[in-house]
Amino acid sequence: MREKQKSGIRHFAKLPAAAALFGAVAGGVQAAETVLAPVEVSAENPQSRNGTADTYKAPTVSVGRIQQEARDVPQSITSITQQLMHDQDANTLKEALRNAVGVTFNAAEGGASGDGIRIRGFGASNDLYLDNFRDSAQYNRDTFHIDTLEVLRGPASMLFGRGSTGGVVNQVSKKPFRGDLNQVSTSIGMDSFYRVEGDFNKAIGENTAARVNVMGQKADSFREGAEMNRWGVAPTITWGLGDPTQITLSYLHYKEDNVPDYGVPYNRQGPGFRTTTGPNGKPVQTPVTNESVHGTNTPIDRVDTFYGLKDFDTEETQTDVLTLNIEHQINANMKIKNATRAGKYDLDLRASAPGLSFAAPTEVVNDNTKITRGRKLRMREQEIYSNVTDFVWDFETGTIRHNLLAGFELTRETLLSTGRLQLDTTGKVKPSATTGLAGCTLPNTTVGNPVTGGVPSNCSDPVNTVTADSTADTIAFYMQDMIDLTPHWKVLLGARYDHFKASTENKSFTKQKPADNVSRTDKVWSYRTGLIYQPDQVQSYYVSYGTSFNPSAEAYSTDPKGALTDPEENANYEIGAKWTLFNGDLALRTAVFRTEKTNERQTDIEPGVIKPYLLSGKRHTDGIELEAAGRLSDKWQVFAGVALMDPVIDDVANPARKYQEGNRPDNAPTYTGNLWSTYQITSNWKIGGGMNAISKRYTNLDNIVYLPSYVRWDAMAEWSHRDVSIQLNVLNLFDEDHFEGLYQGFAVPGTTRTARVTAAYKF
Repeated sequence: MREKQKSGIRHFAKLPAAAALFGAVAGGVQAAETVLAPVEVSAENPQSRNGTADTYKAPTVSVGRIQQEARDVPQSITSITQQLMHDQDANTLKEALRNAVGVTFNAAEGGASGDGIRIRGFGASNDLYLDNFRDSAQYNRDTFHIDTLEVLRGPASMLFGRGSTGGVVNQVSKKPFRGDLNQVSTSIGMDSFYRVEGDFNKAIGENTAARVNVMGQKADSFREGAEMNRWGVAPTITWGLGDPTQITLSYLHYKEDNVPDYGVPYNRQGPGFRTTTGPNGKPVQTPVTNESVHGTNTPIDRVDTFYGLKDFDTEETQTDVLTLNIEHQINANMKIKNATRAGKYDLDLRASAPGLSFAAPTEVVNDNTKITRGRKLRMREQEIYSNVTDFVWDFETGTIRHNLLAGFELTRETLLSTGRLQLDTTGKVKPSATTGLAGCTLPNTTVGNPVTGGVPSNCSDPVNTVTADSTADTIAFYMQDMIDLTPHWKVLLGARYDHFKASTENKSFTKQKPADNVSRTDKVWSYRTGLIYQPDQVQSYYVSYGTSFNPSAEAYSTDPKGALTDPEENANYEIGAKWTLFNGDLALRTAVFRTEKTNERQTDIEPGVIKPYLLSGKRHTDGIELEAAGRLSDKWQVFAGVALMDPVIDDVANPARKYQEGNRPDNAPTYTGNLWSTYQITSNWKIGGGMNAISKRYTNLDNIVYLPSYVRWDAMAEWSHRDVSIQLNVLNLFDEDHFEGLYQGFAVPGTTRTARVTAAYKF
């Protein structure tokens, strides 16, 4: 099994040389530093005074709960700026996160919806944040109100509480600033893509400003039948700009009305089996893992073919988020901040998931192969109420300087998740040998000539069958101290205590199974530490260690087994370097890391007995990352990165699954890479382009079925004159067939070649 990983290991043999070359480039630029004559600036872009509207290098980061330079954070951070998203026409979270190496995407898992991501091979769908508040609801996030996306890699429970095995994604909202800005844009593209955006900022007096961002989109898909329709508004007002006390009130209202796309099913997983010894000496049949027996088993070759029911399937979401931030500068060295968030998230999902049905074991997939449709129905009503207080204090003890962060968090999260069934038109519940229920029958179709329209005549509206009413309460306090031992050496020490209580009340409307009410309380300490060496303002080197935990009720609900199970434990070990070159215009970074989970939850195989999940599974990811962001000259910007990873399943508790040891986790590629660059040819013309690359990814721990590697190229050109601009973006320039999101049963194709034109006007 380890033979499959030799190519990845060979990459690591070259890493010291690559890191040395990276350092040599940094040192060479430093040595060649020259003093330039001052340049008088006669005009200023108001957005450049607030936000990242003109650069690929974010000036600071806020993902550590305090605004600071990235060089002072002893962990890997990627900042995806507003300008980078604009140049790429990346208007969704997923499109923007293509710039973050080590990030991959899940398809809709088990009827779930919204943004599903993995970082360094670990699930991170519950590790999404909006302005440092948890934003773990199931919806497809848009970037119309976002200034920067920050990806902090590695466990970070000391900062955020539960979760964050591979890292977190923090969305930083656009904020009001002193000055006036009025900007509108409209986009038209292939596949009936239409979108409008507006960004309006207004100074009110000397210390108050208001900003409103609006967006509307109506779009079909290259997979005829799917739709992506949404609109949103995000007003924000700040009082006290420049004053000791500053108050910011913001609101986000965002709605979607989509036809969801569950992609294409995989080809057969192969008939071969081998026999191993299971419990009590009984033989257990398990899939073989020799790829030569099964071939690639990639998804069927119908990238642009939609297999859902466009007149029957819907995905409706509504997001409402209200936030109040109050900051008070007590004195020059002391600040207190209090932030309150109330969020409400609704989801109504009605989707058709395709599957292949073979007439005979020897059948080869062809245009007449049958496609079945499984019904995915889910309703979710989720609420998050949170209050966080941070106290920041700079002080000295003798010759040692401290930057102290102390905080307290109170959070209540609720989730009403409703399982549903589509009955036949009689509305009756009919007994079934397997589920106890019988619903309507969705029409089958074929691979080559799918019928996607119409509404099944024998289906009534969905009815509720079971609900899980969950509540999760967090009480936490944390403290972190950045200690300046000398002008060149810093030590970071941090700890957090979480009291996390989750309860779930399960109710069945059909009385096919009894209700069960379970709860669990976890009390966990998390730690973060790092040593930083900064010989000058250009270089920063660090080593760090951090922990995190994943309770059984991480996503709110739990079951009787989960209520008996302790949290999973995770740790991250990292050595890295960061350089800031060209007078701060270009940032380079590299990191060598190990992220590990030492007690992964696995199902106990003893039937009929409620026991804790086994906490004996182990897995880890070793890797190296390199990244560059910023300006090479006043006309040339670049954003590039590569991550080489070696994710491994170390230990499997279930004897019947021991063959998985040494395999790779699902959706964990050996490498990911990206490159994007733009050049300002004249004062009116800018061109740019770049690529995204990702290696083979397995769909489950058996390592049989996988998505092939791919390289996708994009390009752009922009003409601007004074306050008017016209921008052309071509996505997937060479029309590369590829798959982006994956799940065990299906994969979602990436876009075919498509073009969009955006016209913008500032006034």
